[in-house]
Amino acid sequence: MPLPSSLTRATRAPSSVLMSALMSVVGALALTTSMSLPTAARADGGAMPPAAKPAKAASAGDKAAAWRTLDPDTCTPLGAEDRARLPASWQPYLAFSRRCELTAPGGQPQVALISIFTLAYYEGKPDNAPWEKFPTPLLVDREFRCLGGLSQLFPWDQPAMLELKHGRWKEGVPQEIRVHVDNPAVSGPYDLPTLRWNAAQRRYQPVGKADAKEDPCPKS
Repeated sequence: MPLPSSLTRATRAPSSVLMSALMSVVGALALTTSMSLPTAARADGGAMPPAAKPAKAASAGDKAAAWRTLDPDTCTPLGAEDRARLPASWQPYLAFSRRCELTAPGGQPQVALISIFTLAYYEGKPDNAPWEKFPTPLLVDREFRCLGGLSQLFPWDQPAMLELKHGRWKEGVPQEIRVHVDNPAVSGPYDLPTLRWNAAQRRYQPVGKADAKEDPCPKS
């Protein structure tokens, strides 16, 4: 015997409601999943990394304070004009003398170190060759005017190697020059007195307990 139509509708109604509710749950889950995917990707460090910040440009203060280490390989043989300006005590060593520019980052050299490369001088000489009384290095400007000097030879003053750093730039001139002496002797390594630029006198002057020797600049 067929069921009355009203009873049929009543029997089917729960199925329709259940299906509708189920579809709503499925839709909600799909929406939640799609919204959570970017968050998961960021948590895993995958597809959406944070935007990279632009590199900070070096400030004028950073450039002024930059310290540079003088590389002996950048030093060059003296030209004829420079050779002619050196005093007689340099003449036996001119072929082994080098000009080392102290150049500010991105600038033009205003100061140079003139030094005898003793390693080159002694190359090929007997092991017992005596150590000579070499002229000490000079600091000169672009016109070869003497600005001061070092008390030891750069880069090698038997038995020590010297490391020269220059920095605290102002108008292309290093305001300080620092020299570390890597001494293999029992006394060990040490630092030479810091040379500080005196703009009024246009000279480098040692700071602190300086060795009171004669003026490093030649008199003629």
